Amino acid sequence: MVGWYILGGILLLLVIIWLLRVGVQIAFGQELRVTAKIGPVKLTILPKPKKEKKSKKEKKKKDPAKTPKTGEKKAKKKFPFTFADIRSAVPVLFEALKKALGKIRRRMRIDPLDVSVIFAGHDPAKVAEDFGWANSAMWTMMPQLERLIHIPNPHIHLGVDYERCDLQAEGRVGVSFRVGDLIVIALTLAVPALKWYLNWRKAVRAREAAAEAEQKKSETKNV
Repeated sequence: MVGWYILGGILLLLVIIWLLRVGVQIAFGQELRVTAKIGPVKLTILPKPKKEKKSKKEKKKKDPAKTPKTGEKKAKKKFPFTFADIRSAVPVLFEALKKALGKIRRRMRIDPLDVSVIFAGHDPAKVAEDFGWANSAMWTMMPQLERLIHIPNPHIHLGVDYERCDLQAEGRVGVSFRVGDLIVIALTLAVPALKWYLNWRKAVRAREAAAEAEQKKSETKNV
């Protein structure tokens, strides 16, 4: 009998977790702020709260071997995906996402959705091309998303500034959903995302091999 009570308690806990509503809100621009919500509880993820400064006596002595030498800079990790890679991933993932959102029946909510993106760069033709693609993608995807997700007041602004060199993006995006819905979305996206990633890795290796072969060829000619 005790076993049935334990089993019932486990099943009840799983149902509560499945129905628990969670969410995250991201504000980006000059500063990145990320806030998570789990049921009635709110947690600030970024920026991290400042820790109290330790006194000089409590501070550990720095290991000279681990201390970087003067003039040495830590290598910055580059974002692995180019804009072209993202463009190739959007159609694949969007189709899978539509399928997943159709299963959860508008239980997901996006509020707020206030985003402004200004395209810029050194090549005006490339900037115009990226801006045109982004506009086309937005007007294609947003009506479909609004049918699948509850988005009370969406506001997306796309612009171009040929005098700037770097893309500028700022805004606030908040998403809330049930834990069970998140599991459904993750499982539906997993296979298409993995297939795209494997194809992307294969293409990257092919490009690297071609570049290496071209470099060796040029070196041989110079010799």
